[in-house]
Amino acid sequence: MNGFKKYVTPLLLSFALLGSGGNAAAANLLVNGSFEQPGCSGSCILDTPAKTNFITGWTTFLSGAEYFNMPAMFGGSVAADGVVIVDLANYVYGNGGGIQQNFATTAGAKYRLTFSAGNSRYASRSGDGVIQVKVAGQTVSFNTPVAKGVAVEWSTITYDFTATTSQTTLAFFNEQNPYNNFAFIDNVIVERL
Repeated sequence: MNGFKKYVTPLLLSFALLGSGGNAAAANLLVNGSFEQPGCSGSCILDTPAKTNFITGWTTFLSGAEYFNMPAMFGGSVAADGVVIVDLANYVYGNGGGIQQNFATTAGAKYRLTFSAGNSRYASRSGDGVIQVKVAGQTVSFNTPVAKGVAVEWSTITYDFTATTSQTTLAFFNEQNPYNNFAFIDNVIVERL
């Protein structure tokens, strides 16, 4: 019996420890959360109906969005994840820009949104901005970090929400003057809690 305990007890303890970490690496419920597909060699302005679905998994709305390769456009700056990012402050038009994605949810279940918000003083911008998020019928606003110089500064933002339907739309948008403000997003993740 002592031999049995000697070998089985550590094995059972291992199973218990592995089982307790169950949701440590939950899967992102979004497609292409870092906007890497299809990619953009420089700057891509997604401002026409033909370009609405250019970024895999995402759809633009309002006046679209800017989609660009961060190191190619902002020397000395990096994306929060990968190399491409979205700027919600589309400089071609002054009426705001946005991007959204639908994903499967369970009504009544809790979820966590995590994303990176960024800003820069590049091209005489103020270095600050606002990112508006609409999800599960709620709209909330988040400030980007205040940039001290041209190099892009990033911060991580989290927001918990409860799904109300089996299909949820996550939308990011900005309605500030794009000649004064940037509103960069990258590394968007939604996980069930």
